[in-house]
Amino acid sequence: MTHIIKITIIVTLLLTVVREIAAQEKNQIHKTEVSVDFRWNRAVIDFDYMGTGKTLSNLRALIREIGMANIDSLEVISYSSPEGRFDYNLNLSKRRAQAMIDYFAQTYDSLFPRISVRPDGESWHLFRAKAASDTMLDEATRHAVLEIIDSDLHPDIKKLCLKTIDNGRLYNYFVKTYFVNLRRSFIRATWFERNPLITRAGLPCRISAIAPVGIAFRDSGARTTPILLPATNRKTIIALKTNLLYDLITALNFEIEIPIGKKFSIAVEDVFPWWSWGPHDRKYCFQMWEMGIEPRWWFRRTDERDVLTGQFAGVYGMSAKYDFQWNTKACYQGEYWSAGITYGYARKISRRFNLEFSASAGYISSDYRHYVPSDDYEHLYRDRYKTGQVNYFGLTKLKISLVCPINITQKKGGKTR
Repeated sequence: MTHIIKITIIVTLLLTVVREIAAQEKNQIHKTEVSVDFRWNRAVIDFDYMGTGKTLSNLRALIREIGMANIDSLEVISYSSPEGRFDYNLNLSKRRAQAMIDYFAQTYDSLFPRISVRPDGESWHLFRAKAASDTMLDEATRHAVLEIIDSDLHPDIKKLCLKTIDNGRLYNYFVKTYFVNLRRSFIRATWFERNPLITRAGLPCRISAIAPVGIAFRDSGARTTPILLPATNRKTIIALKTNLLYDLITALNFEIEIPIGKKFSIAVEDVFPWWSWGPHDRKYCFQMWEMGIEPRWWFRRTDERDVLTGQFAGVYGMSAKYDFQWNTKACYQGEYWSAGITYGYARKISRRFNLEFSASAGYISSDYRHYVPSDDYEHLYRDRYKTGQVNYFGLTKLKISLVCPINITQKKGGKTR
C-alpha cells in the first residue's frame, strides 16, 4: 500500500509538470516595439509629426486586441539627438520621458504597475547604425566616424572631433539627414498569448500574434535606473519666497505666490525691516513696511512640467510707510505708493527650490516729512519747512528670489493626500 501511495504521488507530480510545460507553450511571450518622434528641441508629443498619431493609435488598437489583463509590461526609453551640449540633451531626454509618462497616465491608467519609463540621453547607438549603413560615405570617412563614435571620449568632445572632418560639412550632413530620426522615444510592449479558454480573468479571449514593429530596441544595461510611472501627480499650491538682494541689506521680506491654472498666478509681497540702533537705539533707523500685489502671466511652453517656472510678465501695485534716520543728516518719514510692470524668469535649481530673477519699472509717488532729533535722540522735532512730494518714473524693483514651492500629492481623479 505504501508503494502505491508513493507511485501515485510521483505520477501526480509528473502530470503537474507536463501541464505546466503545456501551459508555458500555449502562453507564449510576444513583444512589439514602436517609436515616437519629437521635433527639434521639443518635449511635446505632436500627433501630427512623422506619423506619431497613427503610431500611438495603432498601439492602442493592439493593446485593446491583446486585452489589458494579458499585458506583461510597457517599457519606454527616451532619447535626444547628439547635437548641442550633452548635459542639456540629457535633460531634454528626461523631459521627453516625462511627456511619455503624462501620455500613459491619461491613456493607460490601469497599467500603472506595469509601465516603466527612463531617459537615456543622447542616441549615439542610433547615430552609429546610420553611419555604418550610409552608402554616401566612403570607407575611410566611415571608419573615421565610427572610430570617434566608439571611443571613450566625452560626448561633447566626440562632437568637436566630428566637426573637424571636412571642415564641419560632414557634421552638418549628419544634422540634416540623421538627427531628425534620432529624437525619439521607443515603446516596447510585452504580452502573453494565452490559451483562448484560459485567461487571467478566467474568460475566453482570442488573441492573434502581431509581428514586431520598428527598429531594434537598445538595451542600455543597468546604468540608468527605470522611472516607475507614479499613480499620483504632484501639484504646486503655493510658493514661499524671499528676495536675496533685500536680505543682503537687512530689508527682511517675504512673498507668497499662488498659481491659478498653468499660466496665471498672484504674488503678494511684504517688506518689513524695522531696525533702530545706536545710543538708546535711536541714532540710526531703518524702518519700512511695504505691501504689494502682482498678478502674473507665465509664458509656459506646453512641455514644461513645473508651474511657476520659465518667463513671466506681471502688473504690480504697492504702498508703504517708512522712517529713515542716519544720525542727524538724513531724517525722513513718509508714505509712498507705486505701480508698474514686471518681467522675470524662474528656473529650478534643486528638487525643492527655484531661483527667480525679475525687474520692475513704473511710477512712484512719495509724501515725505523731515525731522530733527534732539541731542540725546529721545525726541523728534518735525521740520515744517521741509515737507513735500517726490515723483519718480523708472526702475522700481530688482529681485533675485529664492523660491520654495509647496506641493501636494494629487491622486488620479483629482483627490489629494
